[in-house]
Amino acid sequence: MIQTPSRRASFPILTGVVLAALAACAKPVPPEPAAPAERPAVPLLAEDAVRLANDPAKTELFRDVGLGLFIHWGPNSQVGTEISWPLYNASDEFVRKYYALAETFDPADFDPAAWARLARLAGMGYVVFTTKHHDGFCNFDTAYSDFKITRTPYGRDITAQVAEAFRKEGLLVGFYYSPGDFRYQWETGRRTGHIYEPEFDSPAPFGPMRKSFIDYERGQLEELLTRYGDVFLLWFDGKCEPLKKHAWRVRQDVFIGRGEIPTPEQEIPGKPDDRAWESCLTTSYQWSYLPGAVVRPSTEIVENLVHIRARGGNLLLNVGPRPDGRIAPADEDVLRDLGLWMMLYGESVRGVRPWTVTNEGDVWFTAKRAEGTVYALAGLESNARTLVLSSVRATPATKVTLLGQEGELPWEQTPSGLRIEVKRTQTIRLVKAKPEPDRAETSDVQRLTWGLEAPVAVKITAVETPAGPAK
Repeated sequence: MIQTPSRRASFPILTGVVLAALAACAKPVPPEPAAPAERPAVPLLAEDAVRLANDPAKTELFRDVGLGLFIHWGPNSQVGTEISWPLYNASDEFVRKYYALAETFDPADFDPAAWARLARLAGMGYVVFTTKHHDGFCNFDTAYSDFKITRTPYGRDITAQVAEAFRKEGLLVGFYYSPGDFRYQWETGRRTGHIYEPEFDSPAPFGPMRKSFIDYERGQLEELLTRYGDVFLLWFDGKCEPLKKHAWRVRQDVFIGRGEIPTPEQEIPGKPDDRAWESCLTTSYQWSYLPGAVVRPSTEIVENLVHIRARGGNLLLNVGPRPDGRIAPADEDVLRDLGLWMMLYGESVRGVRPWTVTNEGDVWFTAKRAEGTVYALAGLESNARTLVLSSVRATPATKVTLLGQEGELPWEQTPSGLRIEVKRTQTIRLVKAKPEPDRAETSDVQRLTWGLEAPVAVKITAVETPAGPAK
């Protein structure tokens, strides 16, 4: 006799079918991102053997180079929005559209060698490249995320190319890395907390995924510090204590920028500091590419560099490349102007520290105290100017020159200070001359016009070097 299933027996089967159908219609909950099955074994220093501070020699090298290039770049450049921050308080629809930009990111004109040559020409000593910003997009081929450059139409590891190209040009290589990762939160359905600063030391905002999140980021740091050659610097944009310690366990000699030293954005501190610090400024007023952006005048950037170096800091100057991979023409012009100034006066801002005073009016100072050398950086309203420097005392061996120009400048030690007659005779650029008020316009050219708008550097050697910090 064939038995038919009872209603009681069929109910669990029917229930299972219905639940399966409902589950298929429901919005899927993405699984938590998992670590790769074969995580590479990276030797780590024992926790009690790690020095929780930057290496002193690396710190001095960082301070010596003085000028770096910051690069913010990602799929967001296709629409000219700021990187990551539009995700804050965004609708789900906007988030999906923002992340879909990776599907069309194909910077076919990206030439890292051209970037690196331009940076070297501009006098840069190091680069800080954005490997992962707060939006979670990885500009490197990480095994810990599919939201990465090698899954875009471009398909190649940009970070590897940047590191190789800049290293070939003699620049120190640094990587920006954001501890905050909005993509990770969004994928796991835990859109809570701030995209910028995850609370590593408390369950919020990540809750149950806290441990896996830290493992995910530690794994990425291991990749960046072991697969991309000699990485001089890491730059953490956000709370980073667990990551900083882990980075030093992987590479004890890596220099930590933000996360270990002061790095103010879009400002220059008003006082000198004997510690390492870095002022982060943009060529325009957005970190990422902004179509039609108005850039800062070249003279302003040069003056910012002078003021920062006189106070003992570094300038990290940011550009945002275009979506096709090229540096915007306006940014390139600024970097070339900076390069011209550095050709002439770069000695005055490399390998220097603050003098006993930061400035006397519009005359700014840097120094190599061990050599008894002071640099006085001052604007010239014409091709000549008399400087009287009350903080500088000459010796019989003192020589005074204008960097980039042959010959010595006349000087005299007076009761009120070192008096120097600055006269520039070197032609830098030629432009059409402004007519004299009482003369008709002519086709004469005016010499040195661009140079007149930026400080010149006077080198003073064999000076008396009083002890004490800068004021």
